[in-house]
Amino acid sequence: MPEQKPVVITADSSADLPADIREEFAIHFLPIYVQLDGTFYQDCVDIFPRDIYEAFDRRGILPKTAAPSIGEYQSFFRQFTERGSAVVHLSLNHQMSSCFRVACLAAEELEDVHVVDTRSFCTASGMLCVQAARLRDAGLGAADIAARLTELRGKIRGYFIPDNLDFISKSGRCSVLAAWGANLLKLRPMVAVDGSTGDLIIGKKYRGQRVAVYEQFLRDACAMARDTMDSALAFFMHTPDMAKEEYERYNALAKELLPHVGRLVTDDVGCTIVSHVGKNCVALITIDASAQPSGA
Repeated sequence: MPEQKPVVITADSSADLPADIREEFAIHFLPIYVQLDGTFYQDCVDIFPRDIYEAFDRRGILPKTAAPSIGEYQSFFRQFTERGSAVVHLSLNHQMSSCFRVACLAAEELEDVHVVDTRSFCTASGMLCVQAARLRDAGLGAADIAARLTELRGKIRGYFIPDNLDFISKSGRCSVLAAWGANLLKLRPMVAVDGSTGDLIIGKKYRGQRVAVYEQFLRDACAMARDTMDSALAFFMHTPDMAKEEYERYNALAKELLPHVGRLVTDDVGCTIVSHVGKNCVALITIDASAQPSGA
């Protein structure tokens, strides 16, 4: 019986895991491209959220995101496979990007590269990356990890609330009519992603001043996640434009509402999600306790 290859976990940069988490769990990112005013940049390499905000505020320009090429994916994977490792690559939701399709095409030309559609985005995908790393550390091989992840992705709980739907509607992530109606009525919707299908779900709609609305959103999201979530790790993320005193207020509330969580990671997100949600967005990401790889 051939010896099992060591497993490397990789992902598109859209998974938005903080650098210390990537290092701790040995997760490697391939930057997605961000096109701004006709020029292509690499996510959080040579373009940053502040550049996107500046282009929108000064010139009304919105970014577009693009997948790396097949050749770039292959070069990225080969740095691991040529050293004798197998790769499990977690890709951005296929409904939102061509990353999954391109990564699959690249993997066809290589040995032991397994591509998984996270059917999520931002740190919801990142949470699935952490589960992949845990499965690797539990001794599973690449093929078994990939198969297990297709079961686990439906157990990710990601809730976010954007300040408005302008970026989302213009990027095609929800209907222009929905964005127009929400903005007209001064509503801010809770948005969730269904990890089983990849669909975005518009939930409760809030009206009022942003701070009060976001605090109520956080109370609601924590209440929905609290009883079933894995208490070892959760993420509370925000777009980096938000004023420090504001997000620190939300961070403190999140810790108060989830006192049983051993590790609540609070950090900002990168260019890919900013390109779609715009400004002043916060998100809570958890995973069901039943998803833990104790039975691996």
